[in-house]
Amino acid sequence: MITPITLATAVSNGMAIFKPLYMLFGKCMEGLLYLFNDKYFLSLIVFTILTRLILFPFTLKQQKATAKTARLQPKIQKIQKKYANMTDPKDRQRQQEEMQALYEREGHNPMNMGCGPMLFQMVFLMGIIGIIYYPIQYILGIDIASQSNEIAEALGINGSYFQIEILQNFEAYRETLATQFGDLFTPEKLDAIAEYRTHMFLGNVDMTKIPSIKDWSDPVICIPIFCLITSMGSSVLSTMIQKKQNPAAAAQGNQMLLMMLMMPFFSFYISFKVSAAVGFYWIISNVIALVQQLVMATFFPPKRNIARQMIESTIERRSRENSIKNTK
Repeated sequence: MITPITLATAVSNGMAIFKPLYMLFGKCMEGLLYLFNDKYFLSLIVFTILTRLILFPFTLKQQKATAKTARLQPKIQKIQKKYANMTDPKDRQRQQEEMQALYEREGHNPMNMGCGPMLFQMVFLMGIIGIIYYPIQYILGIDIASQSNEIAEALGINGSYFQIEILQNFEAYRETLATQFGDLFTPEKLDAIAEYRTHMFLGNVDMTKIPSIKDWSDPVICIPIFCLITSMGSSVLSTMIQKKQNPAAAAQGNQMLLMMLMMPFFSFYISFKVSAAVGFYWIISNVIALVQQLVMATFFPPKRNIARQMIESTIERRSRENSIKNTK
């Protein structure tokens, strides 16, 4: 029985701006599949671990930037408290001037809060999306994007993840692809898709299926559940570390709790809208993120980061002061 994905009405092959990343990561995944004898999920686990390791220095840099901000919080709060009850319009200007003087004295730019590393991580992770959502194009090397609308119309697909749906219902679609798009889907290419499809099972679970909240007897329902559990664990640990690194954040209370719960339940909801293979990637990514957070908390604890920032800032400040003295 064909079960079309109808998450969105537009056929998608990814964002054009990220196509070079999709192609690069697709080749990397293709190499891992060759190395691990086409074991898709083992290759995906290894690929996710490797990308996390590559991104680790950027994550560490972001944490250091946060630590530097946390170190200045007492001084910032002192200035804010000083002008809290003043009504003179000029007081706001004086407050801003004192804040700016503090930043200059400490060599800190409040506009540079580690957003660069975070942005790089987001762009990097977009490449991973390419190999998860668009495997026919970027792993198997079939230029399905060149005729995506025609193919989707011929197969009656109206979902944005139509490449995953082709895998999901490949045997039902194979004849149509061969007869109407034989120049693109040659017998060799069709055999490659069929072979790829056989590795989309985790045990006896078809990971191209979309979990259904109405069918708890299907073992694929475990994917959204583990998505929720692992995402919740990662969020809780991240919140705990953030509170230690930035005590001022603890005062936000309910707001932090809401943010902590929002993403896990959002991922739980979305995991019922996409194939289980996508949910599997989220689970692995959450587990690796959790382990990474534990490693950073053990070897790069917040208090040590703040202390290191104090030492580095003191050295930088004295260096600037000596430079000023020497120029006089």
